[in-house]
Amino acid sequence: MKGLFASDEMRFLRSFLADPLRIASPIPSGRRLARTIAAQIDPRPGGIVLELGPGTGPVTQAILESGVTPCDLVAIESDAEFAAQLREDFVGVRIVEGDAFAFPVLLHAAGLDAPLRTIVSGVPVLSRSLAVRRRLLADAIAALRPGSPFVQFSYGADPPLPQIDNVEVRRAAIVWHNIPPMHVWVYRATAPA
Repeated sequence: MKGLFASDEMRFLRSFLADPLRIASPIPSGRRLARTIAAQIDPRPGGIVLELGPGTGPVTQAILESGVTPCDLVAIESDAEFAAQLREDFVGVRIVEGDAFAFPVLLHAAGLDAPLRTIVSGVPVLSRSLAVRRRLLADAIAALRPGSPFVQFSYGADPPLPQIDNVEVRRAAIVWHNIPPMHVWVYRATAPA
């Protein structure tokens, strides 16, 4: 079982200082936040769970501990150093290096076009334009099985992704013990009116 070590925290801090718009927090997600996020995953077995922006892997670990098998988990990470470490720490999980905002193209290139079971996103979205955020949500809803969750965590107190037609959002939790405190948002497609 992988644990968070000082080297993970230092690697995360260095990446944050180098590019704070790409890395949203100076430290990795805490265990309580990671477990809260993992609890939002569709419990039905089978199908791919996609994690966008796993960083050093605390949410990845919680997803696996929740019962998702490594072969059902795909993680897209833009930082080459993080991606290399994730491959070492999580054998059997498919780690794809690339831009999480381009996940449909990356999944297609990896031969993973089937509807996804769940998408979990820790990528910083508040620094992105409304158009980019709207496209991320639309792409996520299009990639998911009907009604399956897209989970986005963010330190913003309002939903971080703009509302789009036929998609509902709810705040699943606020994790006050995380630094900084995080809001866990769950988006789902609704039946068209």
